[in-house]
Amino acid sequence: MRRSLLPWLVTVSLLAALAVSAADEVKHDVKGGVKHDVKADTKGSVTLRADRQEWVKDTFWKGTGHVQILYQDIKITCDEMVLDTDTMELDAHGNVVLDQGPRRMTADHVRFNLRTKTGTFFDATGQVAPSYYFTGKEVVKVDETHYKLKNATFTSCSPDPRPPWRFRIHRASIEEEGYGSFHGVSLEAKGVPVFYLPYLLWPVKTERATGLLVPTFGFSSRRGTYIGNALYIAAARSWDTTLYVDAYSKGTVGFGDQLRWAPKEKAYGEVTLYTIRNQDTGGWEWKVDGKHQQEDFHGFRMLAEVHDMSNLDFFREYERNFDINTQRSLYSYLYLTRSWGPYALNIRADHRKTFLTGANVVLNQLPEVELRVRQTRVGNSSLYWSLISSANVFNVDRGGNLTSTYGRADFFPQLSYTLPGPPWLTVTPQIGARGTYYTARKTQDGLGFENKGIDRSYVEAGLDLVGPSFSRIFTPEHGPYSKLKHLFQPRIEYSYVSDIGNNLLIPRFDEVDSALVTNRVRLTLGNQLFGRPRKGSSAQELASFDIYQDYSFSDPLNRSSNGTVTSRHGPLGVALRLTPKPGYTLDARVEYDTLFRHLRTTSLSASAYSGATGVNLTWYQGFIPETGKTTSSQVRAALRLGTHNRRLQANLEVAYDMEQKKFQQQRAVMRYQGSCWGLDLEYRDLRFGTYPSRDYRISIDFKGIGRLLDIRGGLSSLSK
Repeated sequence: MRRSLLPWLVTVSLLAALAVSAADEVKHDVKGGVKHDVKADTKGSVTLRADRQEWVKDTFWKGTGHVQILYQDIKITCDEMVLDTDTMELDAHGNVVLDQGPRRMTADHVRFNLRTKTGTFFDATGQVAPSYYFTGKEVVKVDETHYKLKNATFTSCSPDPRPPWRFRIHRASIEEEGYGSFHGVSLEAKGVPVFYLPYLLWPVKTERATGLLVPTFGFSSRRGTYIGNALYIAAARSWDTTLYVDAYSKGTVGFGDQLRWAPKEKAYGEVTLYTIRNQDTGGWEWKVDGKHQQEDFHGFRMLAEVHDMSNLDFFREYERNFDINTQRSLYSYLYLTRSWGPYALNIRADHRKTFLTGANVVLNQLPEVELRVRQTRVGNSSLYWSLISSANVFNVDRGGNLTSTYGRADFFPQLSYTLPGPPWLTVTPQIGARGTYYTARKTQDGLGFENKGIDRSYVEAGLDLVGPSFSRIFTPEHGPYSKLKHLFQPRIEYSYVSDIGNNLLIPRFDEVDSALVTNRVRLTLGNQLFGRPRKGSSAQELASFDIYQDYSFSDPLNRSSNGTVTSRHGPLGVALRLTPKPGYTLDARVEYDTLFRHLRTTSLSASAYSGATGVNLTWYQGFIPETGKTTSSQVRAALRLGTHNRRLQANLEVAYDMEQKKFQQQRAVMRYQGSCWGLDLEYRDLRFGTYPSRDYRISIDFKGIGRLLDIRGGLSSLSK
């Protein structure tokens, strides 16, 4: 019986049609995988790649080996995946990596919906802006910017198995460009728990965010243990403020505020106010520190600083701070300057408070207006002119009757001229006249002020003669230099100031008031050695050797203690400076008294620095010329060590008095800056000043968190 061929023909035709259809859809990737383009929705198609793939059901695609899915801005790679092309839900296993724009998450197992871009990650690691990393046993991506975590960690360090620090969290909710809400938080440093918080709210933003800062902890022998916290308020894009509260175990409390602003480009500043209760008096002490800088303030460049405190002695003793301990004055100022061509207009108002044993000195300028003209050529000649002129209002309080408010006007033009001559000889005479008027004068006994005007005028003249100069060039190569040049250059500097009248009646405020009758000359025999490197065109100074001495044509420059023996010759000085290569210097100076034939001073300084490592040594001696007795002999040494990447730096400074045979100061500082944290250790032993002390400081900074630990301890029992 013959069988019909029709069923076979139909079957073959269907298979051929399916084969043609598959051939139209399946393509071979250049990497050897197979790519499918599946229409997902109106927003685009999903591209599937895998070493081995199959359709489990009509809408279920399965890929194994080097699996890759591309959909809009999402890219997922893994070892194995099943995708429902109808619902766009996938189940991925093994080395899962999800990239979406700048975000990346990795996990062992992921359930994710491509259409809603949400899902759950198991044993996951991720990153949120600006540079925070998190891990979680289970991480749920709720929507585009929200995450929920269980049994998680949170850090700004690279996601290593054990980063330098991290928060370990029981559960958390994170919103990108929002806040992270953490429950059951413990801070770990190198895997060791440091402290625990039941709840923590943390900003996860690239911009500044309002919130409480991480508390700081400390200790000192005077204050006791303390804890401090701060509230940061991002009030606007151009300014913010931070409120501080410090509580101490010995009953003291302190409050502070730091205000920062940047209203326009190249204009910024900050001010810090702090008040603390004085345990001894029961009152409140305060201090203020601030600064502002602005490049364009109605055409002027503006600089301003304010530094003041209610009781310097209290803060010297209370803070045990080296800088405050050695401070002798507080200075605040407002400075405006504007230049055009050779002219400069300066406006300054300032306040200086100097702390002395007897009485404090307060000096105020209210304000000063100054016009300066730098050296300017007159026409095409070799004649130059310059000008310094100012108008001031002063308010001074030097204690007793030395209190007054008075004005001063000053005018000081100068002319200089370089005489024509050979290039090896330069002769430049100069002359100037200064006139100054004061609205008040000092009394005859110098113990007070009287409201009578006084003026002062005098002439200044000078002559600067350089040469005749002689030089010699050594052409044979010397080490790294192709040429060496020795220059011998004598110099004569003459200065003259005419009679200035009764200088005792002039109220003194600054250098303008401190003129002295002068008629002297300085002779210098200078030697310089230059080297021209084999590579490069500019010569470098390698050494200098100067011998100098002053001679007075009027008053003696040297005299004995009883004034019976005098000399118009000043000390004979010798100065040697060597700079064999960048970073290496040697400076030696000696002054010899020609009247008593003894040394006056000697000093030696040497330094060698290469990168982050170097050493500096200084030795100074002072003598009584009449007897030759040593009055001072001090040695200072500074050692700096550091790694090539400057992550670890150590500094040691020592000052030793050889006459008294004791250390005046010792200071050791070590700083380590890791990728996401920093450590500062400092020890100081101060043996001079009003409050000699020994203290130490330990501080730890975490990237993205700030200073967590700040311990300042005073070792008062060792301060004797």
